Amino acid sequence: EPMPLLGPRTEDTWGADAVKPRDVLNGIEEAEWSYWGGNILQDKDQMYHLFVCRWREDHPKGHMAWHESEVVRAVSKNRFGPYRAVEVIGPGHNPEAYQLKDGRYVCYLINGYYLGDSLEGPWERKKFVFDPRDRKVVAGLSNLSFSSREDGSYLMVNRGGGMWVSQDGLSAWKQVTQGSNYPNVKGRFEDPVLWRTEVQYHMIVNDWHGRIAYHLRSKNGVHWKTDSGEAYLPGIAVSEDGKKDEWYKYERIKVLLDTHRRAIQANFAVIDYNKWEDKPKDVHSSKNISLP
Repeated sequence: EPMPLLGPRTEDTWGADAVKPRDVLNGIEEAEWSYWGGNILQDKDQMYHLFVCRWREDHPKGHMAWHESEVVRAVSKNRFGPYRAVEVIGPGHNPEAYQLKDGRYVCYLINGYYLGDSLEGPWERKKFVFDPRDRKVVAGLSNLSFSSREDGSYLMVNRGGGMWVSQDGLSAWKQVTQGSNYPNVKGRFEDPVLWRTEVQYHMIVNDWHGRIAYHLRSKNGVHWKTDSGEAYLPGIAVSEDGKKDEWYKYERIKVLLDTHRRAIQANFAVIDYNKWEDKPKDVHSSKNISLP
């Protein structure tokens, strides 16, 4: 759906001409930081908390400094933004946060997770245990996405499309499928996002090389059906005034759920230029955007 304008469009910001002028209040962006990934959780006071990673825009490695990124928690009273970073949780990349049955929160990141008593922490760094159950792990155990299950356990998808189950979201993750559940097409898949409605499970996975994403559905989280067509393509960031921000690439999709667990918002990591050509102190960078 069209993105609401939170403020006037401005040229006074970084970015290629294709993404200017734009509403810089959508999502989170700051001139001194490159932001990437991140999902939103809402608290009982209707405040929105964005768990996102960032690194210095002027880092000598440019965009490739993502290897040295930190995870922060940003807040906003509006689900679309603007978000303001209020806490550095710790080193890490590609976070996804979820709540446990006992009320605590997990902030997953590549090669570990932070565990907190509340959305404000305090946070303790830990590592998951994975049990492949003598089954091949496709594409490794990174870029994970999670969903609670109807029986109180938790479902997870790894980067390569394998499905895993943990009894409480912290105990050992056990692989319950063989191979990949992704579409049977030639693609370089990563960045799956997983969620459950009151009816079924949903998953979107991105072919980063083809810059195209696919939507899959499942009743039990194990057997998946790929919908026809595309979940999204570049060019979807259209505002209510009809203007389009032509971001070069959309990655790390995450979804915000309503009280019926329906997806009402997508958050994307976007960049205005080729990642490998994004250098320090240039006009290019990345941010997180919010789309209804």
